[in-house]
Amino acid sequence: HDDHDHDKHEEHASHDDHDHEKHEEHAGHDDHDHDKHEEHAGHDDHEGHDHAGGMDPHIWLNPDNGIAIAAAMAQTLSEVDPDNAATYKKNAAAFAERIEALEGDLVKTLEPAKGKNFVVFHDAYHYFEHRFDFEASGAITLTPETVASANRVAEIKDQMSDLNVTCVFQEPQFEAKLVDVVLEGTDARKGTLDPLGTGLENGPDLYPNLLTGMSQSLADCLSG
Repeated sequence: HDDHDHDKHEEHASHDDHDHEKHEEHAGHDDHDHDKHEEHAGHDDHEGHDHAGGMDPHIWLNPDNGIAIAAAMAQTLSEVDPDNAATYKKNAAAFAERIEALEGDLVKTLEPAKGKNFVVFHDAYHYFEHRFDFEASGAITLTPETVASANRVAEIKDQMSDLNVTCVFQEPQFEAKLVDVVLEGTDARKGTLDPLGTGLENGPDLYPNLLTGMSQSLADCLSG
């Protein structure tokens, strides 16, 4: 990112409540490179998504975090309902096995998207990007609660031209008009990313389908 502000990020990342070592222990990722994550998360385009104290709250978009969350849920349920502890732990183990297998499929699905530049509607994809080792070139708005200014739209359009952006991704729960404005006068395509799975049915397949749908949408738009 041309507008990458490392100094600002280093100041931002030093907050007492941003303890990456604690996060690494919590998430249990042996391969979770926090130095790389700190560098990645500090983009001006990707900063200020203030749903939770300035931190990106979309932790479930890294499937390793999904496994860790399920394990924590199983532990809590086992403590509350010890008679069924074995079932909770068995289900969590089965979930982990399913998601770990899915991750390999997602890596293959995303392969055609590697090296392509794209813009997202809002700053929601750090965890997904970090896990699969690619990142957006920018975000139209830092948080969907704030409408992007005319200057911001102009900055994104200039950036798209400079970086030869292939695709701009809207989100189904937000108005697409702003994405259309950004796309005007460019050759970029429009895709859809749904980090919340708004169109998916609740149930055991929701989380795998969410990850699969996002990966396929990225691959389709960026390689198409």
